[in-house]
Parts: sequence; C-alpha cells; structure tokens
Amino acid sequence: MVSERVKIHALLLLVASLLSWFYVSQLVQKATLTLQLETTKKTILKVYWPNDKGLYTEKQMSQIVIRPGQDWYSLRICDLAREKIIRLDTSEKPAIVTLKRLGLKQPGFPPLIIASPAGWGQFMPVQGIKTLINGPDGLQVIPATGDPQLVFTLPKFDYHVPWALELTRIGLIFLLVYALAFACQPLWRDFSYLPLLMCFILALVFVMAAISRFDTHPDEPVHVAAASYYQNHSLPPKIGDPAIRHTYSAYGVSRLHSGEIVYLFAGKFIRLLSSFHLHPYQSFRFFNTILFVILVLLSLYTVPEKLIVLPLLISPQIWYVFSYADSDAFALFILLIAACQVCLPTSSFNVFLEKGLSRKTIAPLMLLGLLTGLSLLVKKNFYFFHLFLVGYLGWRLCFFEPKKKIFLQRCLLIGLVGLFCAGSWWGADYYVNGFDRNAKLLQCREKFAKKMYKPSTPLHKKHIYLQMKDRGTTLQHFLDIDRWGEKSFRSSFGVYGYTTVSASFTYYDFVRFAGLALLIGIMVVLVTRGGLPGVTLFLLTAAASLSLLVVAMYHAWTVDFQAQGRYFLPMVPMFAVLANKTERCFRHPIIQLMILAMFFLSVYSFIFVGMQGVAKF
Repeated sequence: MVSERVKIHALLLLVASLLSWFYVSQLVQKATLTLQLETTKKTILKVYWPNDKGLYTEKQMSQIVIRPGQDWYSLRICDLAREKIIRLDTSEKPAIVTLKRLGLKQPGFPPLIIASPAGWGQFMPVQGIKTLINGPDGLQVIPATGDPQLVFTLPKFDYHVPWALELTRIGLIFLLVYALAFACQPLWRDFSYLPLLMCFILALVFVMAAISRFDTHPDEPVHVAAASYYQNHSLPPKIGDPAIRHTYSAYGVSRLHSGEIVYLFAGKFIRLLSSFHLHPYQSFRFFNTILFVILVLLSLYTVPEKLIVLPLLISPQIWYVFSYADSDAFALFILLIAACQVCLPTSSFNVFLEKGLSRKTIAPLMLLGLLTGLSLLVKKNFYFFHLFLVGYLGWRLCFFEPKKKIFLQRCLLIGLVGLFCAGSWWGADYYVNGFDRNAKLLQCREKFAKKMYKPSTPLHKKHIYLQMKDRGTTLQHFLDIDRWGEKSFRSSFGVYGYTTVSASFTYYDFVRFAGLALLIGIMVVLVTRGGLPGVTLFLLTAAASLSLLVVAMYHAWTVDFQAQGRYFLPMVPMFAVLANKTERCFRHPIIQLMILAMFFLSVYSFIFVGMQGVAKF
C-alpha cells in the first residue's frame, strides 16, 4: 500500500508541475500584445496567426472586447519564435478604430513598439477596409464591411531566453506550492477553510450591494416595485390595477403576478427598515445579503453543513445574485435549506422520517411543510430541483431505506402539508383575481407591453429575439451563430449589469478549462470511490441539470432569447446534495484544489470585472 505521505507529495508535485507547464506555455512561450486605441463602438478586436498551411483559423486567434472610453488593452497571442506574420481584425462590426500605440513583448526577445507613421506603414490592408489614414494621431481604420483586416510582417528577432532565470522562477513555483500546502495543512481537515472563504465572499457581496448604483443590475426596478407594494399590503393585487401600473415591464408583465412569495417577505422587510430612511432598493439588497449571512453561518458547523455551501465557491454569478434586488437569491437560499433538510442526519426531515407522526413531531412537520411550500413559491426554473429531489428520494429508497412503504407515506405527508401551504398563497391570488386569471394576464400584456412585445404584434415586427424558431432560425444557427450556449456559459461565470460587463475571453477560457477539469475529476473519483450509489446519484444530478439546460435552450429558441446564467442556479443545490452524500469523494485533495481554482477565478471576476465595471455612486 502507498502511504498517505507519498500520495500527498505526488499530488503536490503534480500541481506544481501543472502550474509550471501553465507558466511556460502561457507566459514564456506567448507574446503579450499591448494596444492603445480608440473606437467609436463597442466591438471585438481579433489577432490571428497562420497555421502550418498558411491558413487563418479560429484555433489560432486571440480576441478582446474594445469599447469607447477605454484606451489600453492587453492580450496574449502567439510564440514569436514560430511566427512570421500576424493579422489584425480591428472590429467585428462596422466601427472606426484608431490604433495609437502597439507593443510586443516576450521573454527572450527585444521589445517592439510601434507608435509612429513609419511604424504603422508596415501594416498592409487585406480586405474589408474603406479608408486607411496613417497620421500623427495613429492609424485610423475606417471599415467597408464588418471584417476589416490588416497584416503585419514580424521583424527578425534575436531569440535568447534567459533559461537560468526561468528555471529559478519554476523552482519558486514548486517551493510556493509546498509552502502553501504545509502552512495551510490545518485548514484542509474537515473543510476548515470554507468559513474563511465564505466570510470573504460575504464581504464582496456587501461591497457590491453598497457601491453599485440603482438599476445597474438585471430588472432591479421591477423587483423593487413589486416588493414595495407589499409594504402596506398582504394579499396579491388585482391584475391590471392602475395602482400597480408602474410594476409592469416592457413585456407587459408584473412580478406581482409571478406567484413568487419573496416580494411579500422583502416588502415587509423594507417596511421594517423604514425608520432608517433607506431607499427600498437598498433595503431589498440588504434582505438578500442577510440570506447570504445565514449561509455563511451554516459553514461554521459540521462537515455536512459545509458541504451544502461548498458549491457556492465555484462561480461569482452565484454571489452576484445576493448583492442586488432580485428573486433568485431567495429561491436559491430556500432550496439550499431544503438540501440541508434532506441531507443532514439530525434534520427535522430525517427525524420525522425515522419517528413518524407524533405529538413531538407535529411542529417539525409544520416547519417542513412550510419549507416545502416556500420552495414551490419561487421562479419556475427552480422546479427542476424538485424534479431532482423526487429522484433523490427514489435513490435513497432503493439504496438505504428498508421500510419503503413507511418512507413513502411520510414523504407524501410532508408533500401534502407543503402543497397546502403553497396552495394557500395560490388560492389568495385566485380569490383576488378569479379563475380567468390567465385571460386577464394576456389582456395586460396587450395593454401595457411595448409594441414589439405585444402578443398581437405581427411576428416580423416583434423584437428580433422573440420566437426565433417561428422566424425560421434553425437550432444549429441558434447555437453556432447566435451562440446561445457560449453566452449562457459566460453569464454563468461572471457577467454583470444588464449583461454588459464581462471579462476577457481569456478568463472564460480559463474557467472553461478549470470547470471541465473539475467535472472530469468528480466523475473519476466517484467512479473509483463512490460505488454504485455514488455513480447513480451523479447520473441523477447530471440528468436533472441536463434537463434544465435543454428546457432553457428550447424556451430561448421558441419564446424569448434569454442567455442568462442565473437560470441555471437550481444546479447549485443539486450539487450540494451530491457533495453531501458523496462526502468521501469530495474530500479528495485534487477535487478540493480544483474547487479552489474555480474560487480564485471567481474572486478575480467579481473584483476586477464586476466591481470595476458596474456603475457606481
């Protein structure tokens, strides 16, 4: 048997080797291109270098978003030792771009700087350029099409890599990995580092909530308007009531008719803080941050509670929804509490399943029913967690419950109490609006929506992102050209504001690589250590998550193109349950290191992209 010490050293050597490979391949063997430029529109600048056959492909390309008001940009491109020419595509859509300064730098090569008309004269137009003006203010590119192209022949460089210095740096990487591993060794036991990281995330959430301006986050005004109604009301309003006209969005839809109970709680919380003279949006944001505080407190307890909040580390988009006024934070919070109940051995749920109905378990039953009811009064996309939960109870019944009939009866009783709680709220809505509620909602859409969103508007006059399938957009075009998948992926791992604040393409590539490595790592560890129950639960989690993705994609294709990662938040409590029930697998050092890699990428995105990019006071 291989000793535990040998395994630890092998793991540290593997991590240090991977970091060294990354350092050499991404920093030593790639040049840094620095650009100072001006653009009239937000667009994408691309740099290509030819492959062995002299062709330019997307595989050998680097790109960056350029926008008015920002002058300096930096991106990694090719290895100057291997390339002789680069192609610069200044814009992806018609935009006048003025190049003012270009710099190339790579270890082992002398730096190259172009900032004069003589230097810009080396850039030759290929296609898509109407006018090329080379003057003292730089090289101005006026495009004729959406694909203006310039080529630049690289000068011959003397290649002298200071390998002694680079080997010293690689040695320091190994030393740093070992130093951090042994210095932080006490924190690895029982996920003791998790409360520290959760507190750090909480600080970021509070800062974002405090510094960002109102209406810089998705749909924040309509969320606040809906919550404000419940400051002085406790029943749902009448559909189309002139008093709530301001709560209707451009789609002619009010959040007050969504069936989500979060606005009732947020409205009462706003009223509770009214003596502090806060704006309603500030109180609503504080309400969401308090929900995150409770999740932080969960991480202070035993390992099972820590594993419930462990998935929160992997994406800044999860943290983001707790920093502004929205309904996703409450839904995610409720489902994570539900995940606690079904997982923790001493929870009210498991105690009730063990002891059944008695005088002592009536109160826990009522609380479980209330929690179940609240979990039903959330956004419809979170219902996929209920689909997963049914599968989880079936999984548990197959592998761990000898008294199957009693188990099913007690689960059914909890579900009935939950349906009664949720039904009370639904019944109140029908009491106010009648059983022709759906017809009234359609009338409101027709009355209050902007013309391009009205149901009666002819399809060719509606917004271009509505009913794309009916317009003749094929699924392949929807995925390849409209890029629903890529946009959804990016907005799942760090897109802020009204999807206008995003990171560089390199960041999303790193997240893609780290996320895929984590997923593969979890699969490998579960197959080798999880046994049949672990593998089965993973497949169940994957099936529920895939179902959510497919339905979201189909809805975006057939109804409304909304590529927003917050629609995938129900996956978080699913993976929380998976982590809890396969604890032994998630204790594996490699899995924890991969999760921490995702965490550090998330911190970078939240601070240097989100906080820097959103509008502030």
